[in-house]
Amino acid sequence: LRARLRAMPPVVLPAMWPNKVRAVVNIEKSLFDDKPRSLIQMATGTGKTLLAVTTLYRLIKFGGARRVLFLVDRANLGEQAEKEFQSFRTPDDNRKLTELYGVQLLTSNTIGESSKVVISTVQRLYSILKGEAELDPALEQHSPFDDDTSLRREPLPVVYNRAIPPEFFDIIFIDECHRSIYSLWRQVIEYFDAH
Repeated sequence: LRARLRAMPPVVLPAMWPNKVRAVVNIEKSLFDDKPRSLIQMATGTGKTLLAVTTLYRLIKFGGARRVLFLVDRANLGEQAEKEFQSFRTPDDNRKLTELYGVQLLTSNTIGESSKVVISTVQRLYSILKGEAELDPALEQHSPFDDDTSLRREPLPVVYNRAIPPEFFDIIFIDECHRSIYSLWRQVIEYFDAH
């Protein structure tokens, strides 16, 4: 991934605000510098998901990312993200992203082999890592952070899963579930060897 980042074309996104273009540039620079984490802080409703989709598109097309994960902590956020991915038109040739790459919103515990973009709740991802056949969709309806008892529980254990090895994803984009990640779910993210 790092070698491909060196050859990426300049970020030219005329339809985006300059601050978002700067964010894409800085994310790519962070990856090139082999920094494992980047943070984008934006107010609600300012286009974080569009920024994420644009960045992930560039990382897949030019950066060589084989598979990326877009992680949320509530099913409705995953559905909103899926709509954004479905409506995204590539800035270079105006094609729909979903015409070029497989985008999968996980509603079962099976990740399609052709999926380049996987959208999942952290609850479902944990269920998959545990090797469970299915997850009750009701468990994805609210953030575990909203339940005060989840903050008092020990982090859930995660062990190696041959079907989903640590190198399964190249990039993980965590959207609006940062609160959950620092309590109950952090080890789910740390399982993966991904930026």
